[in-house]
Amino acid sequence: MRNLKALVFDKNGIENLKYSDVDMPMIKDDEVLVKIVKSGVTQLDYMTISSMKVNPIPHIAGSEFSGIVEEVGNNVNNVKEGDKVAVYTRTFDGNCNYCKRGLEMLCKAGRRIGIDENGGYAEYVKVPARNVIKANLDWEIMPALSISALASYHALKYSRIKKGDVVVVFGSSGNAGLFASQLAEIMGGIVVSVTNNELKVSSNVVTYTEVEEAVKNITDGEMADIVVNPLGSKYWDLGLRLLKQGGKMVFFGTLSGNKVTIDLTQAYLRHISFIGTVRGTFEEFRELTEICNKCKSFVWKEFPLSNGKEALLSLFSKERKGRILISI
Repeated sequence: MRNLKALVFDKNGIENLKYSDVDMPMIKDDEVLVKIVKSGVTQLDYMTISSMKVNPIPHIAGSEFSGIVEEVGNNVNNVKEGDKVAVYTRTFDGNCNYCKRGLEMLCKAGRRIGIDENGGYAEYVKVPARNVIKANLDWEIMPALSISALASYHALKYSRIKKGDVVVVFGSSGNAGLFASQLAEIMGGIVVSVTNNELKVSSNVVTYTEVEEAVKNITDGEMADIVVNPLGSKYWDLGLRLLKQGGKMVFFGTLSGNKVTIDLTQAYLRHISFIGTVRGTFEEFRELTEICNKCKSFVWKEFPLSNGKEALLSLFSKERKGRILISI
């Protein structure tokens, strides 16, 4: 049996991550084998390795990746060997009530590739053929379509962004924030990107201490239509202060905490909407393979697969400005 190189762990903890040989996966009739070219490095991947329950054990993490089709199963007709593909990293059966409504990320039988199944920190991975789409974007952009760009795009669509809306994006130099800022501008928003570094991801980039005054100036005191918060509770109260009456808080992450206190009286008197979202639909994933030809990757560093542990630890570097990729 052929072997492949992968980052593998048999118990939680970054210190347990090893670069080693594993068996090449055998595909079924409705699956494809993908030769991975680039994988993204995200906080989800770090948490997967450090603390989450995973399957199988030993496990290969990696929830954002893309590559070239190496082999196709007997029943596969949507892609062929040699195709450049993006991978939707949430499996779905297509039959449950959620799938029939186009909400594949909520599929009752769905599994998270990189968590509930082996993921993209390897030379090859097998995935259901229905999860891959041919795309011709830059390799630096392709992995983000799985989660970072998709979660942001889904959140913006669910907030019903319209042309001219003032959209504040927290964490705009992080994986999700980079794409939320860019996609909100592509979708017609007036974007205020909030970060403590100088990465220019939209027309207006400010720090957390500057953002209130900036939004007041841009809106003549009316404040923002939408706040995108992928970070969690630390910035919850700030986000509420930035919203106009009738504004919307859309959130999809808890990196800075998961507990908040809401003054319900103020919330309903101001007609504030709270919108929690997760990942995104397969159709939105398909849309991104076209829309993201207008996106920039903002890659800070790339690491070889053999240096995967260093890549994951660099997520916490004070010098970090932008995305981290693993090249395979």
